[in-house]
Amino acid sequence: MIADKNDATISKQLHTASNIAIRVLEKRLKPLGVNNSQFFFILKLHDDPGITQDQLVRADSRHQSNVNREIAKLADMGLVDKQRLPTDGRKFVLKLTEAGEELYPKVKAALDAQEVALSDCLSVTDGRVSQADFLAVLERITKLDS
Repeated sequence: MIADKNDATISKQLHTASNIAIRVLEKRLKPLGVNNSQFFFILKLHDDPGITQDQLVRADSRHQSNVNREIAKLADMGLVDKQRLPTDGRKFVLKLTEAGEELYPKVKAALDAQEVALSDCLSVTDGRVSQADFLAVLERITKLDS
């Protein structure tokens, strides 16, 4: 990689780290047949069966059209059951199918392995940054857009 004057900036390093972390997670998920855009939904629907698609959009930082597209793909793959809400035909209730529930522990294991790898990166020369502290910093960064 060609070094530039901005390599030592927080923004550059966050961007680079995010891209690499996503690539590594994609490699972990590929054998399972899901991608980085879909794994979150499998985890969320396992934890919150019956959540509406609208609630799912609010639970993630992705645009509604991206959520709609990925849920449609997961439904086509037979992993998500998507039913119209009887009281409001514009909304959908979502839950994992039996195949989705069977895939869940594998997706969770891939995420857990990713978390271990990322946590191992928190070692610094003079000690260790705690995962809780690092997550707190990242959370504060996500609120810059509020």
